[in-house]
Amino acid sequence: MTRGIWRYAHLFADGGATAAQARARGWTLGEGDTPLQQWPDLAAELGLRSLALKREDLNPGRSHKDRGLLYQVAHHHLAAGAPSTFVVSSSGNAAISAAAACRATGDRLLAFVAPDTAPSKRARLRDSGAVVIASERPINFARYAARVFGLVNLRGTADPVSPIGYRSLAGEIAEQAPEVDAVLTFASSGTSCRGLLDGFAALGRPVGVWAVQAGVCLGIARARQPDLEEEPDNPAGRLGIRNPPDADALAEALQASGGGAVVVRRPELEAMADRMQTRDLQTSAEGAAVLAAVRRAADGPLADRHVVAVITGDASQWARHGAGAEPAPDAADGVSDYLALRALLLGLGLEPV
Repeated sequence: MTRGIWRYAHLFADGGATAAQARARGWTLGEGDTPLQQWPDLAAELGLRSLALKREDLNPGRSHKDRGLLYQVAHHHLAAGAPSTFVVSSSGNAAISAAAACRATGDRLLAFVAPDTAPSKRARLRDSGAVVIASERPINFARYAARVFGLVNLRGTADPVSPIGYRSLAGEIAEQAPEVDAVLTFASSGTSCRGLLDGFAALGRPVGVWAVQAGVCLGIARARQPDLEEEPDNPAGRLGIRNPPDADALAEALQASGGGAVVVRRPELEAMADRMQTRDLQTSAEGAAVLAAVRRAADGPLADRHVVAVITGDASQWARHGAGAEPAPDAADGVSDYLALRALLLGLGLEPV
């Protein structure tokens, strides 16, 4: 039996063409098939019919982004007909997943990161073969590289293909929890939410999808509650997209599914992290935020429902679980302006289009 995302070819938008070719070429990260863990005592306490944790943090890249990025890279590689160079602006899970996907397909990744990105993350990216470029403007520099040199930008809001791989998550949840009627996942750009919505729609399953937001990433929730205030000291969503361009449309789609958006504040998140610790469950701040959102909505829209909470993200990225402070990153791989960036890209053998 085929494992990983490619066995959900029937949910993908191209009739399974990308999946068939990727499967034949052996392109996989070992992604997917993550366990679904029941938490019956918390479900009973909150008045839910059931509560299960979908452990996407057990993917090789420690997040569900392994699914989305593998599909993106495979799709664009096959469309180009040859190895390509991709760009992504991320200091977290997206860059790590993109680097692993490019290594699997034989493509090259330019990972634009913030200057304060931890040395351990930079090392992990380099170990996967990525070219790491530090900048105070990683998003803008990635856009420049994509536009001027004709490269595909893998950032969720820049690529319409980005939600497709997450449909496999909907397929897996539906198999593991046939009774599910509510799924919550952390969202900044909302790419994974869109993939879940499309996946459940393709399956004909009426499942409410909920975007959990926190910190400075409140764009989807603000589409319905414009007066929400940011919480800069909240550890969840610190590296995410604040204002996704399709926030209004996504908020409408979430509501139409029977879901919506839930905002979690830092005290709620930390209280839930303490509760998770009693089960020896360490996860990212975003993972704790999802369970805090379940608690917040349990006596309202989630009452008496079968709930799946998507747990994603590397626990070590949260200082609460990390190994301690890292040394300050050096500036050896940094660029400060567009002229320096252009020179670097030309030195990599790229040509403007």
